[in-house]
Amino acid sequence: GESRVRLILAAVFSAISIVTLLVPGSRVTFYIGYVLAMLVALLLGPILAQVLGRAIRPLLKFVRPVEGALAADSLIQAPRRTSASVAALMLSLALVTAFAGMARASYNSILDWVNGALNPDLFVSPSPDIVLRTLRFPSEMGEELAAMPGVARIQKVRNARIMFRGRPVMIVSAEIASLAETAPLPPVEGDALQMYRQTASGQGLLISDNLARLDGLHAGDTIEIAAPHGTIALPVAGIVVDYSDQQGTILMDRTVYGRYWHDDSVNIFRVYLARGADEPAVRAQILKRFAGERQVFVLTNREIREYILRITDQWFALSSVQIAVAVFVAVLGIVNTLTVSITDRRRELGVLKAVGGLRGQIRQTIWMEAVSIGFLGLVLGFALGALNLYYILEIVERDIAGMRLDYVYPVMTTLALIPTILAAAFVAALWPAEAAVRGSLVEALEYE
Repeated sequence: GESRVRLILAAVFSAISIVTLLVPGSRVTFYIGYVLAMLVALLLGPILAQVLGRAIRPLLKFVRPVEGALAADSLIQAPRRTSASVAALMLSLALVTAFAGMARASYNSILDWVNGALNPDLFVSPSPDIVLRTLRFPSEMGEELAAMPGVARIQKVRNARIMFRGRPVMIVSAEIASLAETAPLPPVEGDALQMYRQTASGQGLLISDNLARLDGLHAGDTIEIAAPHGTIALPVAGIVVDYSDQQGTILMDRTVYGRYWHDDSVNIFRVYLARGADEPAVRAQILKRFAGERQVFVLTNREIREYILRITDQWFALSSVQIAVAVFVAVLGIVNTLTVSITDRRRELGVLKAVGGLRGQIRQTIWMEAVSIGFLGLVLGFALGALNLYYILEIVERDIAGMRLDYVYPVMTTLALIPTILAAAFVAALWPAEAAVRGSLVEALEYE
């Protein structure tokens, strides 16, 4: 009867959750669907754990005929006892899978952007920290760099943080016509040729895809930007994929920035070398030219890429922490489940000893039961993780960063989790197993 109620509730909640995905609605509707999807997983967890327990019983019995059958029967006959541990492990692994998948998708997307947008040979900066915006160069320094032997092209870039619709975003002012020739960003909305031409002439702006998603903007919309010397009111010429800032980026031509900020300084010079030019020699030449005159750091393309990807790798650190939490939950849950199981089955274990059950057989029964719990948690956790990853990517796109990330299931992470969780389950069973075999036979059978 309880299983019937669970199945009915799970079916109703699943239908509502699917409707929230198929019918465009508000954020509230989306989150309601997400919560219901998780509730469905919790409702179906005990039932699925019992079904999987029956499915693996032949395998356990094949491995160890007596011990395997006893371990499987213990799981099947007491779903209440094991469902809490399986559910906790399932939710932990679902979270690990979602974070690992998001990290991998973020890494791949940012790597593609780095390969396309950050392609100059050298970057000349007033600080080794490329995100520092307080130190700047005078614009005239660009002409000196351009005149140096081996330099084919330089691009002046000025970054600034502004408030846009109540949220800090990044302004990137650059020579848009030159960027369109050397490092065009792929358009999400708008014609590539037309949008760069319009922005280069000061008749429009380019915005990043994440800003457009967070603020509901589209190509052709007119946006207003409060500047120190007036309000900029220009149409969105195009929407591009850009990860310069998590909150969003607005790209404009340097002429527009100079007109409204009265500032022609430069944060970074992007330097393209002539064909056949020696990169170390040009780098040394730039450093020598400005030595003693101003603080100059010349970073290679490889160094910039390593800097950005090192920051991106922090996503994977989150996955490592989540894996550690999942293992910890697995150990605690399985120890608790087996301890309760042994307490409930004192008489059963006493009977096994009385009819000739060896200590080693009882140990192996409990070990196999623990590993089976870990296996059930893995199967259900990976299945729920696939769904959870979809929702997490939607949340990132809708509310957090506006980033469109590809769905990439973290296969390598899940493969690494299998031996980790199973080993943790086995370790968690060592103490309960010893407690079971060392219990008093007389006390276990005195009721009988």
